[in-house]
Amino acid sequence: MSDIDFDRTARLWLQDGPSQLADRVLEAALDEIHVTRQRRVLWPARRFPSMGNAMRLAAVAAVLVVAVAGLNFFLPGVGGLGSLQPSPTPLPTPRGTLVVGDPVQLQPGTYITADPFLVRVTLTVPGGWDGKLGGPYAAYLSRLYGPGEVLFFVFDNVYADPCDYGKGLLEPPPGATVDDLAAAWTAMPGVAATAPTAVTLGGYAGKQFTITAPADFDGCALGPDGYSIFQLPLGAIWTMVPDQRDRVWVLDVAGQRLVVVAPEQVDQTAEDKAEVKGILDSIRLAPVD
Repeated sequence: MSDIDFDRTARLWLQDGPSQLADRVLEAALDEIHVTRQRRVLWPARRFPSMGNAMRLAAVAAVLVVAVAGLNFFLPGVGGLGSLQPSPTPLPTPRGTLVVGDPVQLQPGTYITADPFLVRVTLTVPGGWDGKLGGPYAAYLSRLYGPGEVLFFVFDNVYADPCDYGKGLLEPPPGATVDDLAAAWTAMPGVAATAPTAVTLGGYAGKQFTITAPADFDGCALGPDGYSIFQLPLGAIWTMVPDQRDRVWVLDVAGQRLVVVAPEQVDQTAEDKAEVKGILDSIRLAPVD
């Protein structure tokens, strides 16, 4: 995982975890921490002053100690999408163990999101993927080697103009329905959007559309995280890179609005796309009891 990947993942995890007090402590430390791992960089993010490897590793260890001590967030034993647990029978038992503070590599199998995520998502992954739960508002699946992601979000607002960060979030924000969010998103300047169409995913109805970022961001007044599209309730920001194409599903899961995003990069192969499609086809959704 690159410095950029780690920063994006860590911030999303921190900002959308269950404890805002712990978020503040860890956020301050992570401003100076980046761990490098060999992996493709997908997302732009703010860069921070570098530090020596030994210091970085020591700081990471300290942050993880704080995370373990302060957040009883992850379930013990088996795992998957972040805080994942074995799905009820007759679904297969997931294999793999979650590592606190970093996505965990998943063994092929079926996984279900656990608390505190606001929707129960059951899905099946092939080999070569990792995953995590980011708290109540986000869950992530990502290919380990090559482009491919399937992501789940709960949020209420989008940016007024990705090319002009100073305009901030849309005001007034979209209404509470699937159609409200789909209409606001597809009307956003600075992206090319298809018209929302009726669709069913995971057993629940909603709208599906595709947005595409421009080939470059020349002339844009970008925010610190880049080409900002939407914001999660605790502040994490979803961004796009040039020419990125996001397939989006906005669903109503028994009154809880859920967004599913499957980004595509220009260099995705047919195999990459087939794996993403297989995961999307396997999704089953249910409200939280």
